[in-house]
Amino acid sequence: MRRITLLFVLATLAFSCNDSKVNKETSEEVMALQSELDSLKQQQMMKSNDAQKQLSTFLTFQENNAEEAMNFYISLFENASITSIEKHGKDGPGKEGTIFYATFQLNGQQFACSDSPMKHEWDFTPGVSIFVDCTSNEELESLFTQLSENGAVLMPLNNYGFSQRFGFVEDRFGVSWQLNLP
Repeated sequence: MRRITLLFVLATLAFSCNDSKVNKETSEEVMALQSELDSLKQQQMMKSNDAQKQLSTFLTFQENNAEEAMNFYISLFENASITSIEKHGKDGPGKEGTIFYATFQLNGQQFACSDSPMKHEWDFTPGVSIFVDCTSNEELESLFTQLSENGAVLMPLNNYGFSQRFGFVEDRFGVSWQLNLP
């Protein structure tokens, strides 16, 4: 960042010189500095975009139901969409047509998922959950009802002292959700 600032200062000084006889070398130097400045700005923007994409929650499904879960989750939120999807082909390693790698967003939060081609000894755990601050009691109750259907209620909706209402559920896919009304 210091280098960008220094280049900008040098370029500004070169342009603001009162000498009306700006020679060809000075113009070329200024153009070279401007080009380098533009390049550094572009690199900084790319780093910034990469940093935003660096973290996301990754869900590994072991029952070949990643696509079903992803579609269910995006149906629950107004601001939600599938952003990319790649499926296993007939040559594997997973079952043809299952999710190799997919990304989706729920209210601006990036998630990734896949169908694991092998069974692992581990699965989802309530120790890691998706936390949702709801904007209304209606939203809280709707999410609680839909997410707990064919799943499990880990903590029923109630005032536990740290929020107006709170509920903790495990959905039918095994993913845990903490639902909060601040």
